[in-house]
Amino acid sequence: MALPFNIDKPSVAASYLQLLEEILAERGFSAKDLLSGLPLPASLLDEPGARMSPLQWGLAVNRAMVLCKDKGLGYECGLRMRPTVNGYLGYAVMGSSNLGEAMALVGRYIESRQRAFSVRQSIEGELAIIELRQNHAIPALRAFFNEHILVGIARGAAAILGADVHSEAFREVEIWFEWREPPYHAQYQTRLPRVAFSKPANMLRFPLALLQAKPVLADPQASRQAIEQCERELAQLGGAADSITLRVCAELLHTPHQGYSDQDAIAKRLNMSTRTLARQLQKDGTSFRRLLEEARHRDACQMLESSPLEVSEIAGHLGYVNPANFTRAFRQWTGLTPSAYRREHRKQAMTLIEP
Repeated sequence: MALPFNIDKPSVAASYLQLLEEILAERGFSAKDLLSGLPLPASLLDEPGARMSPLQWGLAVNRAMVLCKDKGLGYECGLRMRPTVNGYLGYAVMGSSNLGEAMALVGRYIESRQRAFSVRQSIEGELAIIELRQNHAIPALRAFFNEHILVGIARGAAAILGADVHSEAFREVEIWFEWREPPYHAQYQTRLPRVAFSKPANMLRFPLALLQAKPVLADPQASRQAIEQCERELAQLGGAADSITLRVCAELLHTPHQGYSDQDAIAKRLNMSTRTLARQLQKDGTSFRRLLEEARHRDACQMLESSPLEVSEIAGHLGYVNPANFTRAFRQWTGLTPSAYRREHRKQAMTLIEP
């Protein structure tokens, strides 16, 4: 679900501006040079978790390009994209069980970092596809943003696997861009993965087998904690006028001793009646029961993959009095019983591709 977009609303992570400042400093330009005359407070360069509007970010990028006389800064920013620049999303990705899970997190939470973009994931033969879609255009900077994000995703994927974009594991990775090859591409070419131009969409393409590769810092519990924060960020960015569905999802977080909050409790926290909440969710095309089932599905998979709990114990944690009802629900979600899902996950873990 794409979040509502406002070019003046602070919705872009200021950590990108901080990275841009690092690059400019290496080229002899100060933070004052970057921000002079722009409607951006200097505090954005120091505050963890700060945000700027898409308009402010666009103005800063344009200023940086003018200062450096380098239209290839999108490549540079992408190549410097450390997972930690993406805050909680970066930590969630680093702790993922495999690259497929990491890419799913990018798709889910990219709008919590760059509101103007969303990701569509698909499979084409033996290739996994990450297509970047722009929800709002700043035409003059289209190439910068697409290069920044797609090169950054490729660079980040390699980093969490302990590799680089020129390693053997990434030999078949390719980035597609819609435009013709620009003059500045030549000076960055040796640092980039394979790039193809004049293509029908902006996307990252890589072998399906890479989805099973295991991050060097895989830690499902740490990843889960970071995901909880990502959910909250996503909902908080929406604000009171935005999707009630996202706000409810942010509240449907499992706690070990209390389980999930019920509809009445969540309605109270959202300052509305239970009936109003149900009506608002219906307008969004969903219901509290459906969102609760989605949360149970998500958490059931995580517990089966990373916890030593018996299936009956997991059923109890998720609010199922009868384990048979949990098994029935899980089969509807995945086509497998919980035990079969756990065996399949462990089998895959034994055959993960090493980077």
